[in-house]
Amino acid sequence: MCYRPDQTADFVGLQRITGRLGERSGSFILRQEDGTFDGGEARARLSVVPSSGTGELAGLRGEGELVAPRGGEASFTLDYQLVD
Repeated sequence: MCYRPDQTADFVGLQRITGRLGERSGSFILRQEDGTFDGGEARARLSVVPSSGTGELAGLRGEGELVAPRGGEASFTLDYQLVD
């Protein structure tokens, strides 16, 4: 994360997600791309890192968005496909 003097920022990152999608369980890595923080809310495009799915989530593909208001709870949306 790189903060500017006006308290806005740009960021990149990776997050490992472990849990369930429907009836399938496992983990996968989300890449945060083009992340920005405007002083009040962080937003980033997300994509599943290819071949990062484990367990029953192997073959997972997808893209989405992160929205995290300052001092609030972050939310993720993910449009995904499970490829066998």
